[in-house]
Amino acid sequence: MPEQDFTDYIDRIGDRTALYQAVASHTGARRVLYPGSYLDLVPSHVWPDVTYLDADARARKAFQGPDATTLATRHKHYAEQPRIAFVPGDYTRTLAELPAAEWDLVISLYAGPVSEHAPRCLRPAGWLLANNSHADAGLAHLDPRYRLAAVLHHRSGHYRLTTDDLDRYLQPKRPPHPTREQLHATGRGTAYTHPAAAYLFRLDPLHANGRPGPESHRNPAGRHP
Repeated sequence: MPEQDFTDYIDRIGDRTALYQAVASHTGARRVLYPGSYLDLVPSHVWPDVTYLDADARARKAFQGPDATTLATRHKHYAEQPRIAFVPGDYTRTLAELPAAEWDLVISLYAGPVSEHAPRCLRPAGWLLANNSHADAGLAHLDPRYRLAAVLHHRSGHYRLTTDDLDRYLQPKRPPHPTREQLHATGRGTAYTHPAAAYLFRLDPLHANGRPGPESHRNPAGRHP
């Protein structure tokens, strides 16, 4: 059953509720976009309006029926009824087909270069939550459309969000920082001197409509878990 698919996936990857709650509290986001979501329904426990995108047939089947809304309603942390949308297909194509500037937050976890395709969908000064498993935090760091706004540390099931000393993050152990092309070629995140579990970026309204150049570099020195 699709509901069991969702719960089994949470059991496998761990419950991300604490992560999403920390981000929700800091950003005040209401509408969330989740490219490469697979079966991670937990954002709908925290946010009332979430759009999921994934090319996987199992995810498409699970989101098609009422089970996603039923499960989210059972676990929601907000008053209204959950609004859940699912867009099938490769996000590198489907994001370009969505309305522009409609979402407050984009989630990029274990899904590749979401940061490069998401800005047109974000509202001015919108947010990007990314980890570095597939180098997307590094790609966002190099992208002039984003600035690092906070980092999240994970320990013993708890997440701590901090905005302190952000300059020390995203600094490679072996400088210089890989270029965008190098990150794409390896598909792997860079080893940083001060790693974090996840990184929260803010979209710069002055650069929101631009695209990262082939050598965008701020510091000169479906793929599911």
